[in-house]
Amino acid sequence: MLDSSNDLLETVKQAAYEAGALLREGYSLKGRIAFEQKGASDFVSYYDTAAENIIIDCINSAFPDIAFLGEESGLTPTDSDYTVIIDPLDGTSNFLHGVPHFSVSIAVTKGDELIIGVVYQPLLDEMLWASLGTGVFLNDTPLTTPEPRPLNEMLISTCLPYHAKGDCTTALDQLAALMPQVAGIRSPGSAALEIAYTSLGRFDAFWSQGAKLDFWDIAAGIVIAREAGYTVTDLTGEPHPAQWNSLLAAHPERHSQLLACLNAC
Repeated sequence: MLDSSNDLLETVKQAAYEAGALLREGYSLKGRIAFEQKGASDFVSYYDTAAENIIIDCINSAFPDIAFLGEESGLTPTDSDYTVIIDPLDGTSNFLHGVPHFSVSIAVTKGDELIIGVVYQPLLDEMLWASLGTGVFLNDTPLTTPEPRPLNEMLISTCLPYHAKGDCTTALDQLAALMPQVAGIRSPGSAALEIAYTSLGRFDAFWSQGAKLDFWDIAAGIVIAREAGYTVTDLTGEPHPAQWNSLLAAHPERHSQLLACLNAC
């Protein structure tokens, strides 16, 4: 039985630190990492699976009845109301190519509700974390909602499809709609980190529809962005869709404006 959601949060944070330490070690070996190919430009390395195992072992040792949904290991169901959702290395292609933009992403659901989100960038030793109703933190520092910028000053992040994974036409149409109106659009390659970065104002918004994102790519970032005061919905405007086939995280004063622009394509 799970006695304290705060204990679970602290355990999740510790698991992210431990997995991140392994990824730091692996990143120092860039160019010498063995990997397998799961699909077109979709790689899995020793470090993906090893980091996921570290996370599962750390959390399972404290909460043996909890369920897991991992990118590498799939679903390990139990009778628990709680499920830990793991992307042990969000940004694997970056990691393998020596690009210093990747993260450990862990979320927790209770029933169908997202309650905990932790995203850790191990090279910067930056952990963005939040639990339902308590706000968002950078390491030990509480954050406040960034001030909204006007549309023409906004820096927005997205994920782009590649090969047959996603809808290139939709992605290009949405890029064409936004590019003349904003200060810049970036696609750095770690959705969890980029959604979480909205809480710091590093990005003013994040959206995705053309790219095919899985729940473990976005779950932790959704918790963090919401606790930072951002509005997070799919592109129909639904805050709690049965399936996240699209996503927009933006300041509440800009969300509807961006939603209208993206849906006008």
